Amino acid sequence: MKHRILLILFLALACFSADAEKMRRVRVKTPGTLPTLIGEKQKYTVKALAIEGTLNGTDLRFLREMAGSDYRQQATPGSLRTVDLSRATYTPGGLPYIFKDEAQYVLSGAPSVPDYLFRNCKVEHVILPQRMDAIGIGSFELSHLRDIRIPEDAILSGWTFNQCDSLTTVEFPEYLTHIGQNCFRDCGNLRSIRIHDLQMLCYHAFENVPALEEVVIDGTLGHVDGWFCNDCPQLRRIEFGGHVVTTGGQPIASNCPRLSDITFSGICQPTNFGSVENCPLVRQCNVTGIVVQSSDNAFLPRNFNPSAIPTERIREMIEDTWQIFENRREPSPYWSGFNIDKAEISYNLACAAAQKGLKDEALQMLGHAAGFGYNNLDQISVDSDLESLRGDARYGEIIEKVKKNHEVWQQEHDYLQVLRKAPAYSDHPYDDAPAFTYAPATDADLIRVREFFNLDSIAGKGDEISQMKNIMYWLHDAIPHDGSGGFPSNTPRNAIDLYKACKAQQRGLNCRGLALVLSEMYLAMGWPARALTCQPKDYRHDRDCHVIDMVWSRDLKKWVWMDPSFAAFVTDEDGLLLHPGEVRQRIIDGRTIILNEDANWNHKSKQVKEEYIDQYMAKNLYYLSAYLHNAFGTESPDVNHSEYYTLSPENSDAPNQPALSDEEWFWQSPQEQ
Repeated sequence: MKHRILLILFLALACFSADAEKMRRVRVKTPGTLPTLIGEKQKYTVKALAIEGTLNGTDLRFLREMAGSDYRQQATPGSLRTVDLSRATYTPGGLPYIFKDEAQYVLSGAPSVPDYLFRNCKVEHVILPQRMDAIGIGSFELSHLRDIRIPEDAILSGWTFNQCDSLTTVEFPEYLTHIGQNCFRDCGNLRSIRIHDLQMLCYHAFENVPALEEVVIDGTLGHVDGWFCNDCPQLRRIEFGGHVVTTGGQPIASNCPRLSDITFSGICQPTNFGSVENCPLVRQCNVTGIVVQSSDNAFLPRNFNPSAIPTERIREMIEDTWQIFENRREPSPYWSGFNIDKAEISYNLACAAAQKGLKDEALQMLGHAAGFGYNNLDQISVDSDLESLRGDARYGEIIEKVKKNHEVWQQEHDYLQVLRKAPAYSDHPYDDAPAFTYAPATDADLIRVREFFNLDSIAGKGDEISQMKNIMYWLHDAIPHDGSGGFPSNTPRNAIDLYKACKAQQRGLNCRGLALVLSEMYLAMGWPARALTCQPKDYRHDRDCHVIDMVWSRDLKKWVWMDPSFAAFVTDEDGLLLHPGEVRQRIIDGRTIILNEDANWNHKSKQVKEEYIDQYMAKNLYYLSAYLHNAFGTESPDVNHSEYYTLSPENSDAPNQPALSDEEWFWQSPQEQ
């Protein structure tokens, strides 16, 4: 027996020594010297490599070749399958290491894996540092990766593990900053996801993951977007086991035919989640924890009743929430609007604490709400939950802070005044600014659009303007507006394919989708048209923009406004149709603007000028953006996009570049090409 044990130990040590010998270890003292350290003779023979030191683009190009893919993503004989990068960092410089859309150079900071590093490589195992900043866009896309341990605090960028068909195991850290969109798209063998503390989970993070059966988040989740699970045919359950601070819009998941269980077993603060899309087995969420607020009580039942919750549980909720706010680490790149959420959440918890007689805790959270910008003076003044606090001097101080917040909010949200105070456009034309162009109606794809929709029949026999209106009305009725619906997945962004997808899936489109479809319909009829993105001044925090169409009328010799989302157009006091620039200027000048009487949202609510123009569009007419060339599928992912230009008030912080302040150039007639 003793000899047998010794033999086993000897064999184990022998195997360990053999494995150790297989791992080639190199120390890169000078960036760019990895090719010299490995040498051309061993370039394609090394199977396991541990790298210490700082790498530049030259090193990474060589590393990719060792791992089976060259700069042009063509296969090499490289046999590298295991890479230990736990002691490696990265620095700008050296050669571009991969051509993906364009030459990719090392640009990121030292502790960030560069974009597309192992794209199309044959690596199966990669060891990353215990802590790092980010794993870049598409870093492991189309690789042979089998398993991965994600570092603490990391940001997983979009498309990181896209089409990693061999990936079966993902070990998440205790705290993860960000999971980007399409991060795990098309990971064919990934069956289970278990995440701990996570700051941001983006929409479509798990897109078309055919074997995925469960997603469990057992820690604190700062924010989760709607549609974070999409096209997952085997997905059966989603569980939120910890504290969910904020959520995006509906639905939670889409196109998951076997999904039958969505459970909230922790605390869920204010949520915009509602229902699911094409998930027939889910009728209602299973709430075993606490849902403080819900925008769809029928689907995600709100059960927050402070009187029925033990006092200690209320204290725990307050402490837990404050820890989330205080201990939030490096923010996710898409984390926005969090201060607004913190104000609302703090206010709700203050009310709960006051109801339980926790006066100090209630005043503390109410003070935090004011500090985070809470500004609803009408609500706080009459809220019966706060009655027990009103005689306290601290409450009076909080009210004064809320009053100041309210004054600031009024200044920022008086959209008419914000637009009227906008800087003027430039008086100096840009002589070298490019012309906007439009595909002719004789274009083969636009001929298909005209025939597919039978546009001549839809347009009718009337004059040009009546034909434009008829087509806009038809589209408004054919595809409902769904502001939170995004685009159908795996669908080219052109009029025909978007229409087919909407009919097949019985879904709508957001304003952008509707405007793109309508612009192609107009182009197919021979009318130059652009989809026009209208954005607010505070676009960094207010992401509610709107997209309409501008179409050229040969009869009127001018652009006119058409909005398929609301079946809307606008005129002056004489009934002359206006274009967006004219509407913007009339808002500033206080001149007459008339909205058509039958403007509506999905035939469910009437649109009136005071809301549609004076509020919604006054907010969104600060920046105007459009594609330079307008054609079939201008925004489709499989088309080389045209440049996107913005008309911006002079010296303003425009959201899209290039930005010019020459309105005469922006509204140029098609004849000026």
